[in-house]
Amino acid sequence: MAMIPVGTACCDTLDCDSGDCLQLTPREEVVCSTVCESGTPLSFSKIKERSGLHQEILSRILHRLSVYGALEKVDGNYRRRLVNKNLEDK
Repeated sequence: MAMIPVGTACCDTLDCDSGDCLQLTPREEVVCSTVCESGTPLSFSKIKERSGLHQEILSRILHRLSVYGALEKVDGNYRRRLVNKNLEDK
């Protein structure tokens, strides 16, 4: 299983020595790669079409990846979580 540190962008390949990692299943890797490689936010139906996963499975995966900060949902579409946002701009 791939391991990514919790709170980082989903497709970054980072070493994970702290133990605070999200272990991705093969299906989660497919979803993560699909979203990350698109370059633009994708709708649920586009991710479903490209990944070939059943909607219930995809829904659970997207929820898990969103909860752990790998992906974020913006205006109904999913994208890589933006890392190093300047919070002072708000």
